[in-house]
Amino acid sequence: MHRRRALILGAVAVGLAFSGTTLAQAPTGFAADLVLVNGDVRTADPARNRATAFAVRAGRFVRIGNDAEVRELIGPGTQVVDGSGRTVVPGMIDGHTHLAMGSDLVAGVDLSYIPDKKTWLRKIKERSDQLPPGEWLVGGGWDYTLGEGVLPTKEDIDSVVPDRPVFLQDIDAHSHWANSLALKMAGITARTPVPPGSEIVVDPKTGEPTGILKESGAAELILRQPGLRKTEQRKLDGLRQTIAYANSLGVTGVHDMADRQNLFDYLKLAEKGELNIRIWYGQFTDDPKLIPQAVRDRADVDRKLARLPTARTLGPTLKFGYIKSIVDGVLSTRTAVLEKPYSDTPGWKGELFRSQADLEKLIAAANGAGFPVSVHAIGDAAVNVTLNAYANARKPLPGGLKNRIEHIEVIDPDDVMRFARLGVVASMQPNHATGTIGKYITERIGTEREPWAYVWQKMIANRVPLVFGSDWPTSPMSPLTQINDAVFRESPFGLGNGPWHAENAVTFDQALFAYTQAGANMTPWAKEIGSITVGKWADFVVLDGTLPAPLDRSVRQRHVQSTYLAGKRVFEKQ
Repeated sequence: MHRRRALILGAVAVGLAFSGTTLAQAPTGFAADLVLVNGDVRTADPARNRATAFAVRAGRFVRIGNDAEVRELIGPGTQVVDGSGRTVVPGMIDGHTHLAMGSDLVAGVDLSYIPDKKTWLRKIKERSDQLPPGEWLVGGGWDYTLGEGVLPTKEDIDSVVPDRPVFLQDIDAHSHWANSLALKMAGITARTPVPPGSEIVVDPKTGEPTGILKESGAAELILRQPGLRKTEQRKLDGLRQTIAYANSLGVTGVHDMADRQNLFDYLKLAEKGELNIRIWYGQFTDDPKLIPQAVRDRADVDRKLARLPTARTLGPTLKFGYIKSIVDGVLSTRTAVLEKPYSDTPGWKGELFRSQADLEKLIAAANGAGFPVSVHAIGDAAVNVTLNAYANARKPLPGGLKNRIEHIEVIDPDDVMRFARLGVVASMQPNHATGTIGKYITERIGTEREPWAYVWQKMIANRVPLVFGSDWPTSPMSPLTQINDAVFRESPFGLGNGPWHAENAVTFDQALFAYTQAGANMTPWAKEIGSITVGKWADFVVLDGTLPAPLDRSVRQRHVQSTYLAGKRVFEKQ
């Protein structure tokens, strides 16, 4: 009788879990599918920040506490994971990624964080030698500010790969580097027209293109070439590899920003049972007339996902959630838009990619259809214009969803409080800050504006919702790297003089929340994922060691040991 009662209680508990109801701790006698004991569990749940153990049943957390409490739920079929004192955190939610774009780094050449052009060219040639004749060489991640401080040229690539089209985006994804053959195939000359804010860089001596194309309007001249169109199989293979890479870094959820086709690529993986990540998807568009199609796409994807068995066993995996737009560029190439001129370029403030009036039309149309809007705005003038547009055009959104601004690398002091008043989320990327230290940030904005660059702690102090992400592939996807940068604000290249404006650093707990629950809070899944909390899907990450409290720089030596999605292991370090 006692056993029968225990089974009934267990069934009730699982039923509550699936219903989304807040689940009480599982009763004694209830056998878990998996338990983790002897861990340093950082829950990201303010109600219970630390624990040593937890139990999982039917893909959800059912008990969290100390070892003795959780061991009660071990049954004959329970998988027991010994944490061995290692730190365990919730599955990381990257608040800003471009997975499909990053897949080119997997398939092509990755030049990220390599400081010298000589090594770039060696790697470009090595990868080219591995490819079939005629195939484009893609990838990138190059950062000219690390070495000579001078943009590379088409002749640089020509010297090692003259007979294959090469097209490589920079670390910011706002500039692209092409060789002569790629320019010729695209028909690009110094007189080729490009949209406002974009540029075909021209050599002042020869009057010919240098091989550098700034911003998407110019890059699109090459991106539309037939040779860069991927087959469906290549796209899906690239996404599989990229998702596996994300899992290896402890990432179980992303806010991904891509074009319309990528949404259906993710759907295909979900239908095959191969989407081992949760994707809150944002579509790039600047045309309000495309919003009705987005509404139809959202309904279509929701309908197809609801029929899949993973809806019950893994929980939410894909949602077309928001619309993405861009109003300016980046500080490195002086295409971000500032209120006052660049300190190293008198008279130049940058140029908006679109007017405030046009942005307001997009916001009104998207919000009216239930889509929050996410706007790339880096310079203080661009941030101000975006906040103005939200103030004038925003409409009520369902389920507490919020509009957001991406990056916010420099801000007018008065605009910090406007974020809170308007209910706009600040989506920021720690490595974007540390990657500029000792390189160009002071040169671009001067010492007077520096205190208002990358103001994470000021956002928190003013109760602005803050979410962290990587903007991969423009910076490392590793959440541990990003958290290290958020806490210590030091150059990853040893530049500068220690912490840079440490008053805007955050604590480990603040950084972890911004990389987990804060990302969940921007979606309809806030009560489903984001923390190690009873009733939520069991997304968690076991590190290969213990993080000290308070955090010290040993975090730089830590890696992910294993990653779990809904209690299912999706990565194990070999």
